[in-house]
Amino acid sequence: MAVPDQMHVPSPVVTADLTPREPMKLAHHLPHPVAYVMAGGGAHGSVQWGLLQALAETDISPDVLIGTSAGSLTCSILGEDPLSALSRLSYVWSQLDIEVLVGDSWMAMLSAARKKSQSLAENASERAMLEDILVARDFSELRIPTAAVATDLATGKATAFDSGPLIPALLASSAIPGMLPPVTINGRRYVDGLASANLPARLAVERGAKSIVVLDTGSREPAPISTSATKVVARVNNILNARQRRAQLAYASSHVPILVLPTPQNLGAALDFRGTMTAASSAYELARQFLFDVTAMSGRSKFSPGLYARPGPYVTDPDLSQFLVGVEPTAAQS
Repeated sequence: MAVPDQMHVPSPVVTADLTPREPMKLAHHLPHPVAYVMAGGGAHGSVQWGLLQALAETDISPDVLIGTSAGSLTCSILGEDPLSALSRLSYVWSQLDIEVLVGDSWMAMLSAARKKSQSLAENASERAMLEDILVARDFSELRIPTAAVATDLATGKATAFDSGPLIPALLASSAIPGMLPPVTINGRRYVDGLASANLPARLAVERGAKSIVVLDTGSREPAPISTSATKVVARVNNILNARQRRAQLAYASSHVPILVLPTPQNLGAALDFRGTMTAASSAYELARQFLFDVTAMSGRSKFSPGLYARPGPYVTDPDLSQFLVGVEPTAAQS
């Protein structure tokens, strides 16, 4: 059978003499404990599946996991069973879409009857999805210490849940303001962590991480300046998220070494699940080459504090350029 023209499968990495390849040696560069920090991003969370596939080709393993929104789900799946996580994530991202998240209320949530509700949709469908995906019901049941970040609706501060019931914490971490209802935990109301720490690198440092591997969720072009209410909101969200991300990375990279895995650009809307497989595949290829290039960096034992990343936008960013340790592309892996 002919392979379709549009089909692309990454080639395996092999040595010149075709001997079995060992994992890329990177763990000795990273002081422990090593934290995997996973950002939120809705449908873009599939990017983290691709990044984890690339990390599986190294000898790095996380000591702790901390994630926001979609990242908190990925952290929970990985924390519950590191051995099966990649396979399970493939099933999650091949099936997840907006209808799974909000159920049959997707069209009804735009009706006038719901205008007085605290959110456009309920979270019953999301809860059922989480209960189907995860066996664990408490953080204590996870094999890797895991934290899910949500925003305290009263104070606006980021809160990292790492003990107690797991499902309510994940619902709180992904409670998109206006779309999904706030979640009450211990008498306080919480919404999506994107409002306070969508990329919780600072929290990871404050919680004791000595190295961080950042698993972001890709990017898309900023929404154009417009008088449309939805486009204005989208652009404001982009501005706030970018500013918050810079602050998190600047603080963390001044204290510990951070590997920022490259991610795809120009992705679709955050709630458009049609491109999840393509996004994951692109992320895998980008991250695998990056990690290969990091192993080629010589003259280092333990990495010192800094931002180990493709230079790109960091070069001209005054908040981050001072911490940048640029990882330039090397020869192709072959």
